[in-house]
Amino acid sequence: MSVILDLPVRKPSSRLALPLILLGLVAALAILGPVLIPHDPIAQDLMRALEGPSLEHLLGTDHVGRDVAARLVHGAARSLALALSCVTVATGVGLLLGLVAAYAGRWVDLAIMRLSDLMLAFPGILLALLIAGFMGGGILPMLIGIKLTLWPQFARMARAIAQGELAQPHVEAARLAGFPAHTILIRHVLPAVLRQTTTLATLGLGAAIMSISALGFLGLGLQPPTPEWGAMISEMLPTMSEAPVQMAAPCLAIFVSVLGATLLGQALSETRHEETIR
Repeated sequence: MSVILDLPVRKPSSRLALPLILLGLVAALAILGPVLIPHDPIAQDLMRALEGPSLEHLLGTDHVGRDVAARLVHGAARSLALALSCVTVATGVGLLLGLVAAYAGRWVDLAIMRLSDLMLAFPGILLALLIAGFMGGGILPMLIGIKLTLWPQFARMARAIAQGELAQPHVEAARLAGFPAHTILIRHVLPAVLRQTTTLATLGLGAAIMSISALGFLGLGLQPPTPEWGAMISEMLPTMSEAPVQMAAPCLAIFVSVLGATLLGQALSETRHEETIR
């Protein structure tokens, strides 16, 4: 006698709800925050330094009297924009190199994969730190360092997926029919690669936010007085006991952003895995 157990299965929409809410809150903070909080994020008022939260200053002021809420929302816009640009460029470069490696094969494949292995041999944040430090810090070295740490992951995944797609009968038939390489890659291979790399791009967004904040905390990212979450934590660290709210605000923003991106990546991965099984 067989017993069939009906186990509850979460729908894809329920998995995506929490991460989308978290990322939606951060996006709303970045878009609507500067409108709702009109304070100048770099205006100093030493007479009002380290004031607690109030109706005028919702999250209080920092050590030089700047409005923490205004700096938080302006920092959100910069952090998200920089993270999205890093992930977009790294995804594009990685997909291009991965497709070239899969289609060209032999020495081209070997060269690209050994280069990606070399980049992956360094911990991501350490490589970004070395590049940013060597180039003197600032926004451009920071972006270069983060992009260099992300592209090898996309290249390796794109290569693996593309090799499987190129072995499909319809793709082989297109190649034998004399279709050019770019047509085969764009029409037959790229759509499958994009579907699979969406999850990796989402996880890369969280990694980029963490790297931007870490470099900002170390003084190698956006330079003062530009508002940025990591730099805000570094600036408030000496006065943490006197201003815990001002210190906790950027920490919570980083936590929510990275958590939302990570949960979204996991939800997309689980959803795609279930679709494959079906």
